[in-house]
Amino acid sequence: MTREEALNKATEHVSKLATNTRGYADGVTLGAKVDAVERLARFLMGDAEPAD
Repeated sequence: MTREEALNKATEHVSKLATNTRGYADGVTLGAKVDAVERLARFLMGDAEPAD
């Protein structure tokens, strides 16, 4: 999977998880979303960092 594909898929997935049924992001900060997208994209590309 290319970096662009991974970022697109991760962004879509994180946005779905961070949005409630009314379409609002309850308590989710932009920084947290960006971090989640980056980590999921790295995982999808097979470049995940080891867990701490």
